[in-house]
Amino acid sequence: MTRSFYALVVSQCSTNLGFSLYTMVVVLHLYDETQSTTLAALVTLVSLFSRMMSSLTLPLLSDKFKPTHILMTSQMTQFVFLFVLVALFFQEMNTLTILFFFIVLAVISIFNGIFAPIKSSLVKAVVPEESRVKANSLLASVDQTFLFAGWTFGGVLIAFLGKEPTLYITCSLILLSIFSLSLVKVIHATNIQAQDGLIARLTTGWKYLFTHKGLKVLIMMDLLEAWVGMIWIGAVTLTYVEDALGKGETWWGYINGGYNLGTIIGGILVFRFSKLFQGRLTTFMLIGSVAFGLLTFAYGFVSNPILALLLVLLMGPSYQMRDLAQETLFQNSTDEATLTKILAAKSTLIQLISIVSILGIGALTDLIGVRLIYILSGCLMIFSSVYGFINLHVRGKVAFLKSESLNGKIHIE
Repeated sequence: MTRSFYALVVSQCSTNLGFSLYTMVVVLHLYDETQSTTLAALVTLVSLFSRMMSSLTLPLLSDKFKPTHILMTSQMTQFVFLFVLVALFFQEMNTLTILFFFIVLAVISIFNGIFAPIKSSLVKAVVPEESRVKANSLLASVDQTFLFAGWTFGGVLIAFLGKEPTLYITCSLILLSIFSLSLVKVIHATNIQAQDGLIARLTTGWKYLFTHKGLKVLIMMDLLEAWVGMIWIGAVTLTYVEDALGKGETWWGYINGGYNLGTIIGGILVFRFSKLFQGRLTTFMLIGSVAFGLLTFAYGFVSNPILALLLVLLMGPSYQMRDLAQETLFQNSTDEATLTKILAAKSTLIQLISIVSILGIGALTDLIGVRLIYILSGCLMIFSSVYGFINLHVRGKVAFLKSESLNGKIHIE
């Protein structure tokens, strides 16, 4: 691993840790000042919608500027608007202040949403192909560890220091991210060549995503599985703990913590056995996907809280196996410039699915019951795995993904 990769690890971890702390502070402040659960919940929706918009327009930037320059500008902009947010904390809460709050939140989320697609492209640029599974797993496990710490101890930190000092800590983390990004050196980066036409630049990633014979299968699996991801939002997991397990908020915390701990363990396991993934990425992706589906399916029938905790702990490694193998397949599929556009298009779709799911999952849970939500989600995940197996291995489309890593060509229908 190179110094640039480790600098990228520090930058991502500090950014995501800062984002988790700032989100908790904003949600708590809005709720304390307005006593409105709706306004507090709106923070998540504004964040998701803003991230979707940033992914949608990212190709316009990636054609004109180097990835490191885009990330650096993104982080600096977040840093400035975080101080604007601090200033709003000292204003009297009224309709105008709330409006400004959400405008600032939207701007921060737009620039924060740029990080993930470009980060993956930079990993491709600074890490050789044979080490990418190892690099992605290390990045994921370290990042999940910091996120776990942020969401677990963030409330304690806010209670001990106060909201404004916690935001200053977030600003310091963004500064650390900016410094780390300055150490990322991409020697063999793709030359920046803007394409003619606004529409062409916006749709390049979408074209590859839905015409590339191998990537089209991956994105269809991802869209199916994105719905499943929304069953782990706080409202649904709390309902499950209370209705299915007969427990309260303490076990809600155990279940959430167990799932996060499982993802950390999963990242470590993939890192440890990364050599086994070489040449078998699609196989491990499908194994992880079907295992996650079976565990989710079983989770819907469980009434014993210890068994439920064990199942969510096992889901973490399954999810990481699927996710890290899939991310590496995307990275191996094409050059960095096109990869950024493909991942931006993918991110836009996933954010859209997430928004729709958040709006509908609560009502659906009330309608059919929380157990059936998990059972159906497990079935959907298993169906996604079967779809992937048939298309990649039975119909032979896995060859198009493998060939990309050998010659970098794009195969479309």
